[in-house]
Amino acid sequence: MEKFRVVVWCESCRGDDEGCFGGGNEVIDGAFESFEDAERAGAHYCSDLPYQYRIVHAGPV
Repeated sequence: MEKFRVVVWCESCRGDDEGCFGGGNEVIDGAFESFEDAERAGAHYCSDLPYQYRIVHAGPV
């Protein structure tokens, strides 16, 4: 069964080694059973923060 992961980043800090996530991106811990579950997790995690997110396939688990 395929799972999904949430990748988050801060557009303002992209490329800044001292910025959020070292200027790169971070994957939220865990894999989600559905795209919708991953979408809810990304929205919740980023809701009060200046981060953006995208959902990626984690591959079969």
